[in-house]
Parts: sequence; structure tokens; C-alpha cells
Amino acid sequence: MIDREINRYIDSYLNNIANIFYKIGVNTNWVTFLGLVLAFICFAVLSYGLFYLGLILILINRFLDGLDGRLARLDKPRKFGAFFDITSDFAFYALIPLGFAVFSPHENALSTAFLLAAFYVNGASFLAEAVITEKYNLRVDQTDKGFFYSSGLIEGFETICFFIFICFFPNLYSNAAYIFFVLTLFTHITRIFKSFKRFL
Repeated sequence: MIDREINRYIDSYLNNIANIFYKIGVNTNWVTFLGLVLAFICFAVLSYGLFYLGLILILINRFLDGLDGRLARLDKPRKFGAFFDITSDFAFYALIPLGFAVFSPHENALSTAFLLAAFYVNGASFLAEAVITEKYNLRVDQTDKGFFYSSGLIEGFETICFFIFICFFPNLYSNAAYIFFVLTLFTHITRIFKSFKRFL
């Protein structure tokens, strides 16, 4: 919901770091790959109940995700980079709740199933809107992304806030997951109505 505003605030800081990495020859895809590896490590850490360590890894992963995008803008656009970035993001968003489910299957498995189902359908509408926008050359005002990013109530910032909350209060995970399931599903539904108006 407020990803663009957050990005405007942190852009200058990340751009300065990206310029340093670009000058020393750091490859964008390796930054994305490192973030993906950390996502799997975070899953393992959360599975063992090391929530504060998991929180640190989540924040590092999101830093790397922001950094690889800024690095990509300093080089010529590459289709694989955009593909690798978004698929790694989706893997990250799935692995964090899954870690909580593995840690306590009896308490967290069902709520995680609902949450991941909402992530799935919301992700499907997100990607479908991007594909159709690209295929039919619909006008958009985004020039800083590898493809069209649809806005909504639940975006990256809100999801990270949810992850931070459950790391601080893992005993509230199940209830929080159900609430976030509803909010994510609502985002999917509003995107359907918005797309109906755009694509009809």
C-alpha cells in the first residue's frame, strides 16, 4: 500500500550503496542469489524457533532485494534478472510462514495453509496483471521495475511488517496469520475489480 512512498525515502541511501557495489563489479544476479540463499537459511532458523536470528536474516534479505534492483538500474536491463528477482521474492514470502509451520505444526500448520493459499491467489493476480499489461502495451507510469508492479492494500512493506511482528510475538503467529490471510485475500479481490475496469 505504501511501497512507493517507502522507496522514495530509501532510494538515495540504496543508490549510494549500489553505486559502490557497481564500481567494484558486483553482479546483480549474485546479490539476488545471496538473498535467496538467506531466505532458505531463515526458513531453517525459524523452524528451530530462533526467531530473533530469523528477524535479522529477514531484514538482510530485504536489504539485498532493494539493493539488487538499484544495481540492475545501473546496468542495461536484463530479462533474466527481472525474472530471477521476482521468483526469489515469491520463494522468500513462502519460506517465512513455512518456517513457523514446521516449528509448531500443531498450532501453526492450518493458519499457514490459509495464509499461503492467499499468497498464491494474490501472487497469481499480481503476475497476471503484469503479463496482460505488458502484452497489450497498456500505459503505465513505472520505469524503475523490470515489469509492471500492481499496487494494493498488502504489498511488500506490509508483509515485512507482518514478518517482523510474528518474529517478536511467535505465540501470536496463528491469529496474526489468519488476519493477514483476510487482508491478502482482500487485496486479491480489489485487484480483480481494478483489472475488470482496466481490461474490459
